[in-house]
Parts: sequence; C-alpha cells; structure tokens
Amino acid sequence: MMSRRNHWTTFMDRPTTYVLIGAFLVVLGVASQNVSAQERSGELFLTLKGTLLLIQLQVPESAAPLIDNQGESQSAKATRLAEILKYTQRLFQPPPEAGCIRRQTEAAVTEPSAVVAKWVFECAHPEQVGLVETPLFDLLNLDSIHAVTLPGGQQLITPEHPSLRLKEN
Repeated sequence: MMSRRNHWTTFMDRPTTYVLIGAFLVVLGVASQNVSAQERSGELFLTLKGTLLLIQLQVPESAAPLIDNQGESQSAKATRLAEILKYTQRLFQPPPEAGCIRRQTEAAVTEPSAVVAKWVFECAHPEQVGLVETPLFDLLNLDSIHAVTLPGGQQLITPEHPSLRLKEN
C-alpha cells in the first residue's frame, strides 16, 4: 500500500499538464463527490405558540435539487434553493383537523451559502397539531434534518421518518 507521502510525491512528479487538470477538476468540484454528513443535513425549529405554528429551516446550498447546469455557482444554487423553499406549496403539512392556514413564507440566502426559510401557519384548532409531515426529502438532497420542537424536544427527521411529533409537556 502506498503511503500518503509517496502518493503525493508521485502526484507532484507528474507533468504540469496533469497538475493543472487536477486543479481544474477540484475547482469544478468534480473531484469532491464525497459530501460530508454535515453538508447533507439541515436544522429545523418548530414552535406552537397559541394559534401560531412557526417553522424555521436552515439547509446548505448543496441541498438544492440537481439540474443540468453543472457550472452553477454556490451563490446561484443557494438563490435557486431559496426560491424553491419560498414558492413550493405544502412543504409542511399539519393535520387537516387542525385547520392550519399558511399566512407567511420567506426564504433568504445567508452566509456561507446556506438558506434559511420561515413559515407561519395560523391554526383554528392548535390542540390538534400533534404531528407535522414534510415531503422535503422528495424535493431536496438531504439525508437528515435535526429538529427542535416546542413543545417536544429534539428529533431527527429522515427520508424514512419524514414527520415531526409535538409532545405535550
């Protein structure tokens, strides 16, 4: 097995053309196909306060759905992701019996290349909001979402379990 030192020395002994090609691939991101777990997860805060259901989601720009434009910058990808989160209907689905109506949605690009989106629902029967489902994993490139719910606690949302349970204290 070749040590890292030998591998690096071998790489550096290559003609300049190979080094330039390698650098070009790194810049394009082709060489970095392995995305860390942190880059594939988001954070969500959900609060039920009176008749209002408040949701805030933060996701990295890498969560944006893939498109054919491989030359898309991180900034452009984050902006596109913000628009998707702002305008896609039914990203969060409280139970129908709660009578929740979405009153406000906003999404913005933050530094470094993350997107924060917020939703405000007004619920006629907030006591019926025990579970909130989301199809986010069908839309975004995420492995998990770390969630904090009030009332409730910390939860992990995954493609296999795409819902949040609100627990009474």
